[in-house]
Amino acid sequence: MSGRRVLLILLLALAALAATFYVLERRSANRLARLFGSIVQGDKLHAIVDAVERDYVDSVNTDSIENRVINLFVQQLDPHSEFFTASQMEEVAEPLRGDFDGIGVTYNMATDTVVVQSVIAGGPSEKAGILMGDRFLSVDGHRIVGKSVTTDSVMHLLRGPRGTKVVVGLERKGVKDTLAIEITRDRIPINSIEAAYMADDLTGVIRLSRFAQTTPREFQEAVLKLAAQGMQRLVFDLRRNGGGLLEAACFISMQFLQEGQLIVYTEGRARPRQEIRTEGEGALRNIPLVILVDEFSASSSEIVAGAMQDNDRALIVGRRTFGKGLVQEQRLFPDGSGLRLTVARYYTPSGRCIQKPYKLGENDKYAEEWVQRWERGEFMHSDSIHQDTLQRFTTTNGRVVYGGGGIMPDVFVPLDTTGYAPYYKAVTNRGLPIRFAQRYVDKHRNELTRYADWKALDAHLRQEKLLQRFDELVRTENPEMARLPRGAKADQMLEIQLRALIVRGMLDNAGYYPIIQELDNELQKALELVAQPKNLELQARK
Repeated sequence: MSGRRVLLILLLALAALAATFYVLERRSANRLARLFGSIVQGDKLHAIVDAVERDYVDSVNTDSIENRVINLFVQQLDPHSEFFTASQMEEVAEPLRGDFDGIGVTYNMATDTVVVQSVIAGGPSEKAGILMGDRFLSVDGHRIVGKSVTTDSVMHLLRGPRGTKVVVGLERKGVKDTLAIEITRDRIPINSIEAAYMADDLTGVIRLSRFAQTTPREFQEAVLKLAAQGMQRLVFDLRRNGGGLLEAACFISMQFLQEGQLIVYTEGRARPRQEIRTEGEGALRNIPLVILVDEFSASSSEIVAGAMQDNDRALIVGRRTFGKGLVQEQRLFPDGSGLRLTVARYYTPSGRCIQKPYKLGENDKYAEEWVQRWERGEFMHSDSIHQDTLQRFTTTNGRVVYGGGGIMPDVFVPLDTTGYAPYYKAVTNRGLPIRFAQRYVDKHRNELTRYADWKALDAHLRQEKLLQRFDELVRTENPEMARLPRGAKADQMLEIQLRALIVRGMLDNAGYYPIIQELDNELQKALELVAQPKNLELQARK
């Protein structure tokens, strides 16, 4: 061959080789781009999950792994940002939605047996013939009797999609054989108002347990009912209310304020300031008002209490609130899971954020703050409360309030433990008062049904020597416990508790709370203050 021909062949070979390398490089680059291209865009998690699904040596449930990784990531944020799986999302949504699918009973398991405490009027169980006092022994053949059976396991068996059927095996007093009753599940409301009653001729009490979609309607119905009974002043009880929907809190606040007053405003890094003001004159704007709070009052409860305090509209009574001033926005994913992400802080009308301090990712320490309050005596003494004096604000009337750690009440009421004698603590920790009340209701149900309202029933029970009968139960079942020290106040507390529990067994919470309020020092203080409007106004202006 001539040298020119050899050179041409070499050049063609090099060109072919270069083309091959180019194709291989492009293929490799394309594959890398498919596998890890999202990493360049910052989405490492999806890229890794895709790689595992495509190339990992064994089959794995990547959905489960992904959920755990997301949960770990979210836990490094503030204490109130949360990720929920699909099943968890349905569970946490129920209290806010205000309903669930089930059979429509409330029950307790004080005696290792499911005892029906009340039957929801018009609900599936009432239609099927379930009665108060029935004892459930089985659900669809699954035995639910014994100490190993939990409340959660029973709830799981009884609940189910509306329209489905469940067969309950039960025992009924006066009926020899076990009954099998089929119940068709349906929508069951979850009431956010636990009680609404007249504490005296002029004072209404509304106890709200959560802020849900149904809260505005329930609140209006409660107010109309109490107004028809002569209510001229109100104690609004938000103790142990952990919050809920912002919209519900704002609706209730509007009822007590004048047109144009600021209720709350929110602001975050990616969220501009948004104010929420009253849109008209509140129907209850002139009623004397006291709001009860405690260390478990949080979020939406604090929005209502803060709006009333900063606008000098009501007297706040009780103990310092929880201190949650963060706003969560909910995002749902196609698989039913969801994320509640903190996107802003909320501020009371004076400009304070009452969120207590936290560090990112230290959620355990954040939860332990409640224990620290207890240990330093905050629940007993107001001077043990640590407030951030650098976060100083003023109300409409010029009173000083502080941010950065819950809402401090205008009138502090310490937690009362003076009557907790060893005997009282022992019997209540064992659930003996509840057990006694259930047995008493079972034995005397026909007699007790003659009393149409809680006052008449309570008057009857005062003559029944309940404490003496209860002591007989304790001596029979636990002689050593019966010999523990006791006192006059502990005995008084037990007697009142027994009456209240028996009335609840017949009339539910509508009868329970008016009686148990005799033991409620915080409520008694609120009733005393709200009955003195002039003193109430002076207290609010301090």
